[in-house]
Amino acid sequence: MDVRDLRAQAPRRWNEELGGIKWLPRLIDKTRAAIAGTLGGYLYGQSPVDRSLLRELGLRYRDFTKIVANALGDDDVFRAIALAAPDGLDRAREWSRTLPQRQRLFMFILDLDDGYLDQWYWKALKRPTTIAANVFTAAIKKIWPSRAAEARGLEAAE
Repeated sequence: MDVRDLRAQAPRRWNEELGGIKWLPRLIDKTRAAIAGTLGGYLYGQSPVDRSLLRELGLRYRDFTKIVANALGDDDVFRAIALAAPDGLDRAREWSRTLPQRQRLFMFILDLDDGYLDQWYWKALKRPTTIAANVFTAAIKKIWPSRAAEARGLEAAE
């Protein structure tokens, strides 16, 4: 299982898919990092996009955290979701299909902050975007602490 240290590198890009569902690989990366205590400036338990996908899947954060904690890889996560919430897969695929249109500006900002837009003309915006994003997520974490990564005694150290 690949556990990305999100203090040093970005999670997978929002448009990567698992089982036809965008955002799911990114959410898996964030979940693994939350469990490992390497979430960095990313949100887990407070992200409205994460919450929206989980709602379509028919899962709560803690259920999803347990699934990821017990999985050896992405395919195991997908199989466990299919067993836990089979009706949610089609809803999540439809959600995924419309995500780029619904969240166009937010996805652009994520791509810029995560370094996925590396053209020279975007590089000047990366630093201020990252500073603003870090201030925003730090405030969210302080105001609304998350316990979502607590699964069977696993807690994210932040």
